[in-house]
Amino acid sequence: MATNKTERLSKSQRQIVWEQFRKHKAALIGGVILIFMYLTAIFAGFIAPYGLNEYRKFPITQFQAPAKIHWRNPDTGRLTRPFVYISKVARDPVTRQRFYEEDPSKGMYPIKFFVHREKTEYKTLGLPFTKSTLHLFGVDEPARIFLWGTNNLGKDVFSRVIWGGQISLSIGILAVWVSLIIGLFMGSLAGFYGGWVDDVIMRLVEIFSAIPGLFLLIVLSSLLRDPKNPLAQAFGLKMTSAQTFLMIVMVLGLVGWGGLARTIRSLILSIREMDYASAAKALGASEARIMFLHLLPATASYVIVTITLAIPGFILAETGLSFLGLGPSALDTSSWGLLLNDATARGSSIQFVPWLLIPGIPIFFAVLSWNLLGDGLRDAFDPKKRR
Repeated sequence: MATNKTERLSKSQRQIVWEQFRKHKAALIGGVILIFMYLTAIFAGFIAPYGLNEYRKFPITQFQAPAKIHWRNPDTGRLTRPFVYISKVARDPVTRQRFYEEDPSKGMYPIKFFVHREKTEYKTLGLPFTKSTLHLFGVDEPARIFLWGTNNLGKDVFSRVIWGGQISLSIGILAVWVSLIIGLFMGSLAGFYGGWVDDVIMRLVEIFSAIPGLFLLIVLSSLLRDPKNPLAQAFGLKMTSAQTFLMIVMVLGLVGWGGLARTIRSLILSIREMDYASAAKALGASEARIMFLHLLPATASYVIVTITLAIPGFILAETGLSFLGLGPSALDTSSWGLLLNDATARGSSIQFVPWLLIPGIPIFFAVLSWNLLGDGLRDAFDPKKRR
């Protein structure tokens, strides 16, 4: 018993937090799902069988249903390598509604793994030395494999969901880090120095809190999409829609740091009166050393939990704004919100094309996983909830 007690007392804070976090099974599952989703987004070019905007001549593959993968040879009935048939357009003789049907007369097209397609060269993380034409799977032309069907322009939904994760998943992290850096800096200054510094920073927080985020986003979206944009003309910038949207979200991050700054200020006000902070000051430590080495590290648990719980909010914000048409253009990029917007496109009906709602599934899992991860970290850092 004494040995176990001694081992427990000798453990560092990091070890204790990790042990408590491992006991939170839901948080572990959420973390594994997030790792999988982010790896999928990083290697989207390899996993997606087609390019971001690759599609056949309209309307040959418009609203094509998910592909049927066959496992048995139609002649022998035995299990064989998975394959697909070429689809052809047909008309219902009564309703004249167009639909797609398989054409076995054109032969079987086996699904191949680790195939090269020269038309869809990609770069991993945009790095020039990572150019490749290798894809995880594919079929020979003229057959096509649409695992999750196609949208109103005949674009592969599966490929666009994989590519869209790069925008939807990265936006939350970027915006949170912008808010985090500014909120930590301004909140620590206000709490440490107090007086007129505290008054000025808190008045800035109130001013930024009064700015309506949606209104600001609409103005910025209109301004940056204008071909006569004064910012682009002044600096010679030619921003793509994805870069424009990232800039908009980062600007919202600049506006949304007020709540974090207030909380950090209150934490610093209480921490700076503790014995170890007073001892460091009495020993002649500089103000910067006291703030960055003694006070801010004490807020780490709150900051980590804040990050994990704020990211899903930005993911949902991106989804909603893209669905409303305030996000990037669908011509040169993709996001999960844009893909959900395809369900409202002219000529589509969820009753007949339910696969257009598939992009909502990764949104659900991403938001749920971040919340589970945040709950697990919060419980791990809270001494009252340790087991």
